[in-house]
This record gives sequence, structure tokens and C-alpha cells, in this order.
Amino acid sequence: MICRIKLKSRRWLAAGAVLLLPMLGMAAPPPGPGACPGPDDPMAHHPGPPGSMFDDARPPPFLIDVTLTDDQQDKVFAIVHAATPALREQMKAGRKAREALHDLVKSAQFSDGAAASLAQAEGKADSQLALLRTRMEHDVYAVLTPDQMAKINARHQEGPEPRGEGPPRH
Repeated sequence: MICRIKLKSRRWLAAGAVLLLPMLGMAAPPPGPGACPGPDDPMAHHPGPPGSMFDDARPPPFLIDVTLTDDQQDKVFAIVHAATPALREQMKAGRKAREALHDLVKSAQFSDGAAASLAQAEGKADSQLALLRTRMEHDVYAVLTPDQMAKINARHQEGPEPRGEGPPRH
């Protein structure tokens, strides 16, 4: 009898916890500066999580801590959205060449010519990706005001933030 009561009370406690968890999220303090953008922020919408193949389909990292007007956000979104298909194609081409090189390692029909051709294809895709990314970032940078540019340039002059992994390197 006691075991049955304990089991029922554990179920009630578990059910109560499940119901209370969403309420805890609503009680959190509002996000401060530098927090993640909200769901209505056009800068927040990108096709995949960080580290995914869509990583380049996001606004450039130099926009962190830069407050954009609605008009600037719309322009940045349009630039990133327009660049996404070409960036994705170059990422796919580079990935395909890397996978083919990896498969060639295990192949009984290895040839220097095939390896060189695949390595050149990978290099071409990577260089095109760098060019496309640089063009997109330039176009985004051109949307900024002189004050916003100065903030980004000052932060760039300071260098990266220390990560707590020892003294900064100079």
C-alpha cells in the first residue's frame, strides 16, 4: 500500500514539474544588450544552427553589438538572402571534392591526376566561397553609418576578447 502511494505522489510531482517548467521560462528577466535576437528580428532568421553548412548564410560577425535600424536590418537581410544560394553552391562543391578526396584515399584505383583534379576543385570552391563571403560582408558594411563603422573598427583594433585560456598573445 505504501509503495502505491509513493508511486502516485511521484507521478503527481513529475506532472507538476512538467507543467511548471514553461512558466519558469516566462519569469526570466528580459534579455539585455548582446543577447540573442528575438523571433521577430530579421537578423535572427538563418537556415541552420551555428556550425552548419548554412553558417555563411548569416549576417557577418562584426555586427555583434551593433544596433541596426529597421531599414538597415532589412537591407542586411536582403544582402545575406541574395548571397545565400551562391554561398551554398560553393559549400556543396567544396564538400563534394573533399568527400571524393577522402574516398580516393581508400580506393584501389588511386591516381595522382585524379587527386590533383579533386584538390584543385576543392581549392577553387574554397576561393570562390571566400570571394563571395568578402563581397557580402563588404555590401553589409556599406549599409552602416560612420559611427557604426567606427565602433566596429575600434573593436577590431582592440583585438579578440580574452577567453580565459592564459595571457593574451602579442
